[in-house]
Order: sequence, then C-alpha cells, then structure tokens
Amino acid sequence: MLMHAMIRQTAFLSGSHFLVRVIGFVLRIWLSRELGAQAMGLVELAQSAQMLLITPVVSGLPAAISRMCAKAKPGQQIRILRCGIGLALAVSLPLTIAGFSLRSPLALWLGDIRTLPALIVYLPCIPILGIACALNGYCYGTSRPALPAIAEILEQVVRLILTMRLVFLLRGWPVMLRAAAPATAALIGELASLLLMLIVSAHAIFVAQAAGSRSMILREMISLALPLTGMRLVSSLMRTVQSVLIPARLQLSGMPPSEALGQLGIMNGMLMPVLLLPSFVTCSLSMVAAPELARRQAQSRPQRRLVLRVLLAALFIGLMAMAAVWLFAPLFAKTLYRQAELLPLLRRCCVLVPVMALSQVVSGLMNGLGLQRMSLRIALLSSFLSILLMFTLAALPALRLWGVIIAMAAAQVITLILSLRALLRAVD
Repeated sequence: MLMHAMIRQTAFLSGSHFLVRVIGFVLRIWLSRELGAQAMGLVELAQSAQMLLITPVVSGLPAAISRMCAKAKPGQQIRILRCGIGLALAVSLPLTIAGFSLRSPLALWLGDIRTLPALIVYLPCIPILGIACALNGYCYGTSRPALPAIAEILEQVVRLILTMRLVFLLRGWPVMLRAAAPATAALIGELASLLLMLIVSAHAIFVAQAAGSRSMILREMISLALPLTGMRLVSSLMRTVQSVLIPARLQLSGMPPSEALGQLGIMNGMLMPVLLLPSFVTCSLSMVAAPELARRQAQSRPQRRLVLRVLLAALFIGLMAMAAVWLFAPLFAKTLYRQAELLPLLRRCCVLVPVMALSQVVSGLMNGLGLQRMSLRIALLSSFLSILLMFTLAALPALRLWGVIIAMAAAQVITLILSLRALLRAVD
C-alpha cells in the first residue's frame, strides 16, 4: 500500500517536473540559438553567482523543514512552517543587501564585468526563493506535493514567455543587456510562483493554531540545515569557481578568450542540461522517499528494503536515460543546438547519466536519514579533487574541454561510491 502511494506521488511529481524540464530545455535551446555561445557564457557566469548567493536559503532549510514536518503533529507542523519562513527571511535579506553592496567586485571576480546587469536583477530572487523553499519543505513533509509542482510550472511558463519577449525586444542591444534578459524573466516568474503559494497557504501561515516551542524548533532546524547548506554551498562555490576557472585555463592552453567563454556556454548551457534530463524523475523519487525514511527512522521501523527498492528504480531510470542520450545525441547536437562539436561530447559522456541519477537519489535518502554531515564531508573531498584535476587538465592543449569533463566525471564517481557506502551502512 505504501509503495503504491509512493509510486503515485512520484509519478505525479515526475510528470510536473518533466513539464518544467521540457519548458526549461526548450528555453535553453532557443537561447543558445538566439544569444550565441558568448552571451550564453555570460548567462552561465551570472547564474553560477546567483546559485552561490541563494544556497544558504534554498538548500538545507527546505530539507530540514520537510524532515521535521514528516515526524511532527499538525499543530507543530504549522509552527515549523512559520519558523522556517522567519529563518529564511533572516538569512536572505542580509544576503541580498551584501550582494548589492559587493556587486562590482563580484562581477570582477567572475572575470567579466558584463555580468553586472544580470547579477543586479538576480539579487531580489534571494528572499523570494527563501520563502518559497520554506513552503516547499512544508508541503513535501506533509505529503502535499501538488502546490509546489503547480507553482513551479507557473514559474517556468512565465519565464519562458518573458524571456522570449525580452530577447526579441533587446535585439541589437549590447551583449551584457541581452544576457540579463533571462535573469529578469526568472525574477518575475519566481515572484508569480511565490504569490500563488502564499495565497493557497495563507491560512497555515497567518491563521492556523500552532503548537511547540519556537526556540526548540529553530535549534533543531538550524542543526539539520547547516550541514546540508554547507554541502550545497560547496557545490555552488565549486560551480562558480569552475565558471571562472574553465575559461581561464582554456585560454592558458592557447584558446582565444571569446572561444574559451563559448566553451563554457557549451559545457554548462548545452551538455549538462542533456545529461541531467532524468533528474525530473530521480528528484521526484528522492522527494517522496526522504520523508518516508524520516518517518520510519522516528518509528524504529525497517528501512533497508525501501532504500534498495528506491536505488534499483534510480539505476533503471539512469540506464534508460543513458541509452536515450546516446541514441538521440545527433538530434540534440545538430538539430536542436546546431553545435556539431556537441555530438562527441554527448556520446562519450552519456555513461555519466546513471551515475548522476543514482547520486541525486542517494543524496536525498541520506538527507532523509539525517546524514547531512557525512554528505558534507564527501562533497568537500570530491569538490577538492574536481578543482585540482580541472586546474591541471584543462590547460593542456591536448585535452582542453575534455580535461574539464574528466575532472567532473572523477568527482561524480567518487561522490557516488562514498555516498552509497555511507547510506548502506546506516540502514544495516
């Protein structure tokens, strides 16, 4: 009975995530054609900085709220939600102010001052995403995933329409302003999504009776959120460092600056979205399984069988997606992206698809079991290895972008092996 309920929830979330991914994928393809590789490189640089800035409010907090709500009674769940929103605002507002104050040094650190307009537009997204993620954690922890799914679809639809409209309006304008169009559309889309969630959740936020000690809930929430936030912060910092490091090391190999920036656009804006396509299913699977594991852990019920079933499902999904990427690689490279050099990258990198799918699910299961500190240690180790290999290999004229891919693959494999080992030990 439980597995049937999990399958239904996973199917529902997978369907909504699939729609979101399709919209996002279509948008990326259209942007890569309309803006070109250089402007896409600027977009990726700005987005990497945004991911770094929003990490403290969108990573550990929703997972902590979800885990706490899964084990709590209804009145306590309301208190957890309100504490989560308050904590999100307490963290996000100072971050927004700090980001605006340091906007120019941040753009210079990214290596291109032309990212400045996009960075400024992204800053108001921080508190918006903080509140939305607190609401998401509450919905997933109380087994009500429909609202986050609908809100995410609304956000993507608004983003798609506005991005296309803005890019058309800015044709012929400087590349730095055209690269800020996706950021502007993202801000408005996230605001529309948050307004929908606030309207539907208004009773829980403002009216419903809450129970439980605010101070105790905040202490537990912070203790759960900090390790996962640290792990995601490491991941976001690594992505930002990579976005700065890849063009710099490629230039050192003898590649012209504009071509090096274009290679970053191909890597992050074209290759990675295809490799991560199955995540719309694996993400849904981990979102459904993690709260159930938390409930079983609180009730001292067996967990290993559920974990093994979820892992087998993730492996099957990853293998099917790997075959699809290999089969349709010419379609992605030549027809959709119109980048012939993308074809060998997709064909050789498709073996990473099941690795990434399993890693995502294992990470979600570890969060459900409260193994955030172990995840943080693994993330630190794999990130250090990735940066070290990337720094060394990308500057070699014989490797260049392949050196970046080798570094990424090594980090993914080590992360999966160590995380699987820690997870299976925890459910012995």
